[in-house]
Amino acid sequence: MANAVSTPWNLENFLDSLILELDKAQDTLALKGLTRKLTYTVKDVAFDLHLFPSYEDGKLKFQMAKPGDQGGSRVSFQLGSITDRQIRESGNEPLSRDDIEIDKLEGIDDEVKDELRKVGVTSTRDLERLDRRNVNVEKVVEDKTKGAKKLDYGNLANIINKARRRKFAPQLSVAQNVADADGMALELRGNNFVVPGIGDTRFPIAVLNGEPVQVLSATPDALRIRVPASGLKSGVNQLSVALDPYAVVNMEIKHP
Repeated sequence: MANAVSTPWNLENFLDSLILELDKAQDTLALKGLTRKLTYTVKDVAFDLHLFPSYEDGKLKFQMAKPGDQGGSRVSFQLGSITDRQIRESGNEPLSRDDIEIDKLEGIDDEVKDELRKVGVTSTRDLERLDRRNVNVEKVVEDKTKGAKKLDYGNLANIINKARRRKFAPQLSVAQNVADADGMALELRGNNFVVPGIGDTRFPIAVLNGEPVQVLSATPDALRIRVPASGLKSGVNQLSVALDPYAVVNMEIKHP
């Protein structure tokens, strides 16, 4: 290892790799802030290494120096205490149940995801926060990849919504007729009929036996659909409900 040929490093990528690891440590602290009143964090890093560093594919790794190896370096760490209050003030919030990691977003290049992580973007919450602050994420990705990769922010909302809908797939448990002020209605009960964040006033849309029917109300756990007196035929009826642009529920309804 001591006689290995030295590989030139790009300083920007080297720092990105190091800072990304420190960001991961901060994310760990954010979780510890919920469970411990006092913990420890890296206060200073002094590059006085007794190691042989290697840099490949944007990743910084170290090889332990063996006895007699020449040219190695030493790294030392100073530990300092940090309280739960300091963690809350300086650290990111832990990933919530409604949030989605960028690794789970299909349709975004892996290299683009790596560059987003280097600027602190790890989830859809971070992307949406940047959007609200009018940050040009496309330009950030283009600059970080020297123009080699692009991010279509116009399509990003669709990618996020598709991932959100995959995570919160609709589940139907009960379908029953209920009395309504204007006649009969079909009530569907279950989970994830409406998913927060996927907003489109055109939906839900219901079709019974090929004919549009009115959706009276829609909540995450219940749908109520108007059933015209002539809408149900004897035998098997086909009902399709488009909950949003990313989810359609199809079912058969048997009528005497």
